[in-house]
Parts: sequence; C-alpha cells; structure tokens
Amino acid sequence: MTSSDEAPNRGEPEIDTEETTPTEEAAPGPKMVRRVVCSYKLGWLPGDWLQTWRRLDRVFARAELNVKASLYPLEDLPDDTDILVVPPDLREAAYAAVPPGTPILVTPAGAAAGAFADLVSRLQAGTEFTAEKVDPEQKDKPKIVSYRGHTLLD
Repeated sequence: MTSSDEAPNRGEPEIDTEETTPTEEAAPGPKMVRRVVCSYKLGWLPGDWLQTWRRLDRVFARAELNVKASLYPLEDLPDDTDILVVPPDLREAAYAAVPPGTPILVTPAGAAAGAFADLVSRLQAGTEFTAEKVDPEQKDKPKIVSYRGHTLLD
C-alpha cells in the first residue's frame, strides 16, 4: 500500500471543503452558518451518533451561538444545511448527498467533543465560518414551537 492509498486517520476529525469551480463566485468574507446537520444512514442510527447530535446542540447553546444542530438521514438532508457532520464510514456518501462546496466535518463519535470545540472556536474567530450570537433579551422570552408527532418543526 502506498502513502496515497492509506486510509485516512480515523481518530482526528477534519472539515473537508470541496474547491469551487472558476465559474462560481466566492462569497466575500466568512460563510454564515445557521444550521449544522449530524447525518446518518437511513434505517441505521447508532446510539453514540444520537448522543453526538445532542452534544453538538449543547455545545452551540453553551457558546451562545444562534446555530441549529439537526439530525437528518443523508438521503433527506434539508436544503439549508451549512455544515454536514458524518462518521468516517459515511464520508463518500456525504460528498454525493450535498451540493459541491458544502463543508463536511468527518469525525468518529468518540472524538466529536474535540471536533465540536474546534468548530465553535472557528465560528467565533469568524475567519472561514461565522455565526450570530444569541440575543440575550430573546433568550429568556417564551417561545412558541410546533410539533408533528414527536418531531419539532422548524
């Protein structure tokens, strides 16, 4: 096996971004992130990946970032997905599921805490990605939500 054929390091998370084509115009400044999706294969949701999504949601809440963490199957991703989070075994399927240029964070569930801390620091730094802070006045106000069955509607 040559060095180019070696499997990627499974323990270290990374954000992969595909290069834009010359005909696409690069957006000035950092990309605004509003939704990060933890994705899984339809019909197979491991318990540790469910916990990964919950961990991501709590990390954004603690950092007081106005970013929604969602859990969707790769086959049914929302159109407003800004960053996709997948386990290493779904890396190739993730590239096929999202539009070119969508950042993909590949991390195993066990290393997700460090990957999410890195993501939050990158969002707060505002160089590649940025996110709005939660308005402190709106934080404690009542919020009207809608459910369909057990699913919270956006």
